[in-house]
Amino acid sequence: SRLKVADIFMGGGTTLVEAARLGMNARGNDLNPMAWFVVKSELAAVRREDVEALLGRVNDEVFGAIRPYYAQTCPRGHGGVWIEKASGREMPAGFDPLTLPLSSRKAYAYRGPELIYTFWAKHGPCQAQDCGHRTPLISAPVFATKTMTVTAWQRDCSSCGQSFDVERYAARMAPGEAYVVLESEKAHAVMDEEGRYECPNCGARHEDLKARLTGESVILGKGENKKVELSLVLAPEWLKGAPRVDGQGLPMGGRPGDDAASTSRWYEARARTLSFIEIRGSGLPSEVIHPVTGKKVSTTVGTSAMRQTAGGAQPKKSSFACQESTCGREWDVLEAVRGSGRAGPMAPFAYHAHCPECEAAGDPYSGRYFVPARDVRGLSAAEMEWEARRSADLAGYWPEDPISEGWKTHKWGIPDHGYTHYWKMFNSRQLLVLSQILKAIASDASSPWEAKEALLGAFQQYVRNQNLLCFWNEGADKMEPHFSGNNYSLKSRPIENNVFGKLGRGHWLACAEGLVESIAWRASPWERVTKTEVSRLSKDLAKQFKQGKSLRVQVGDAVLDRVSITCGSSTELASVGDGAVDMVITDPPFSELVQYSELSDFFYVWLSPILRKVYPDVFGGDYTPKALEAVENPYRQGADAKAFYQRILTGCWREAFRILKPGGILAFTFHHSEDGPWVQVLESLFEAGFYLEATYPIRGDESKGDAQFGSMKVEYDIIHVCRKRMGDPEPISWAKLRKRISDDVKQISDLLDQHQEGGLPKADLEVIRRGKALEYFSKHYGKVYVEKGQPFSLKEALTGIRQLLDDESEGGVVPPVLAEPYTRQFLRIFDGTTAVPRDQLLKY
Repeated sequence: SRLKVADIFMGGGTTLVEAARLGMNARGNDLNPMAWFVVKSELAAVRREDVEALLGRVNDEVFGAIRPYYAQTCPRGHGGVWIEKASGREMPAGFDPLTLPLSSRKAYAYRGPELIYTFWAKHGPCQAQDCGHRTPLISAPVFATKTMTVTAWQRDCSSCGQSFDVERYAARMAPGEAYVVLESEKAHAVMDEEGRYECPNCGARHEDLKARLTGESVILGKGENKKVELSLVLAPEWLKGAPRVDGQGLPMGGRPGDDAASTSRWYEARARTLSFIEIRGSGLPSEVIHPVTGKKVSTTVGTSAMRQTAGGAQPKKSSFACQESTCGREWDVLEAVRGSGRAGPMAPFAYHAHCPECEAAGDPYSGRYFVPARDVRGLSAAEMEWEARRSADLAGYWPEDPISEGWKTHKWGIPDHGYTHYWKMFNSRQLLVLSQILKAIASDASSPWEAKEALLGAFQQYVRNQNLLCFWNEGADKMEPHFSGNNYSLKSRPIENNVFGKLGRGHWLACAEGLVESIAWRASPWERVTKTEVSRLSKDLAKQFKQGKSLRVQVGDAVLDRVSITCGSSTELASVGDGAVDMVITDPPFSELVQYSELSDFFYVWLSPILRKVYPDVFGGDYTPKALEAVENPYRQGADAKAFYQRILTGCWREAFRILKPGGILAFTFHHSEDGPWVQVLESLFEAGFYLEATYPIRGDESKGDAQFGSMKVEYDIIHVCRKRMGDPEPISWAKLRKRISDDVKQISDLLDQHQEGGLPKADLEVIRRGKALEYFSKHYGKVYVEKGQPFSLKEALTGIRQLLDDESEGGVVPPVLAEPYTRQFLRIFDGTTAVPRDQLLKY
């Protein structure tokens, strides 16, 4: 028989996809139009050929028009070549595609160095009436670090006898910029193209062409890999900022909505004093000597206002000191921006680019490099083009909507920072790129709607990666997209990627590639099997792993089309009959942790004008609907927020109860970061008539890293399996129930011991024990009493169960009954050990 499955929340659609792949009649429901659209796109029965054809036409339409804005010149002298497509003729030196009209740009192709990322810096406007100076909001001058690996040989100079390293290639992040080698670094020389090098101690010249070509020679032997640590520092001249008017008294722009001419003046003014200092060596000192000027340059002090602490001067949070020589006043960033009435001006300060010739020559940085953003002609040209087209042919393809009012926007003061509209979270080149892609998709006359809808899903992903809330992950040497955390986190140093670049993270081609891969997966699904898991089954089979930690395994069952997706409240599934469903799978919202609709508006305002024409009932509103959203939102619900969340959640559970068959199963996963939201979920579940059948701890869908890239609150999930309570619960005393729980936990102890021997951590076993205890409590929910007339609440039950499990644990420390909670937990967790993994600690 075929199971009928309902996914009533669709946290991301995976359960619906899996249900369809397994041949189940699946139904999904979600109040959020963007969630509905994403899952609908994942399940769309679209032909790969149609999507690829549409993608090709979109790229042809937009690529040629945009390409001139991203061409670069390599600091090692490698220039790009423009080629006339029709004739194949290379354009002569001095050819400038930026001067071509839009209609002519598509006639040319380009080969050569190209942008990967553009680094921007927000500036704080001094609000003193006699000043108005703009200071870059830079807390520390170091903006990029990298550890490179180079081939090197140790050599004793035949002239002076001193030892030094000979490196095959120059390890540089910013060739051509000032270069400082720390005294702690071992003396080294770098071979030139002819294999020649000089002794760094006496200047004697040596030569070894064979080593240059092969990495091995009779003279030097076989080269060894050597680590080189590099840091890039902004020179102090640029950190001084610039006035709000130029030398002729003309205003300078750079803020959202400023005209193109004033913004171009601003870019040019900021580019004049821009330079870097590249520092080689570990243990970066607080100061270095500039090799050209001989002046001291700080590597730690930026433009933040400072405060004195016991450890010395430390930057004040969200504040800056005006860098105008006669001013120096300190300002809170929000106060300064609010006083200006506009978002702070931004200026580019670095280009991260790639040179194919350098990569082919063996460059240790794989052909990548940083250069100061001195050439701003491309950015200025983009400003001019956007100004001309925003209200002309691109009108309607970019969001003019004000930011929707909410907790993660207005309560966080986003409009106070000048971001009153969604378009202000993008610079002009980003708006020009995104609106052209959206227009090309929507206006294509040759594609079926299903292909357009699929490509709009890729566009939605690209919007996340192309805005002014993306930032640089210095440790990983890459961009991090917007919504790395569940909020609108404004950045003082945002990163912009190259729309059609082949390198870097989150560019348009990568987003589209993910779409094509998902279509292929839908037709021929695969699962990932870890090498560790295969090793448990067969060590011989595990040896077939050539590389990596996991292997793709084809499962041979395509996703079927038996899926119905509706967009509405899960408290009212009117289209589903009573007792019609075998299984409900859901992923309930995490109380106040994620405000789904407020975050979804960032994408909704881009896509709704296009989707509204096809789905007027779903995308008819200005923003995503929020009134019935099952979240805790103090901004909308005030003091009633927690109770509101629980009421809506209970309504969802009750509707799931209605549509389930008597023997049906409700399964859901919930992240256990703290007991509060979990208690709310379980109470609403039990109130709706369900009891807990079993709990299973599993690895979470992602490992959280540094706090700025994830919430770090949880690293694992627990699957809860529930059934409908078919009769009134039996009244029972806590003492009697406690005895039943204790007996049953003892009965499964042998089974749990086997799991522990098989590698299941002790903390997971504790979760299983607690789940087993909760099973009993849930079957008697509402009728458990301490004594007659005094009910035992779920919160009290959790405390009682924890104490019971403590008492049942064999051996080890038994904390005193009167010990306060933190001491009790400390004694339990660190009994017999000095270190516990963070994941296990959270479970405890």
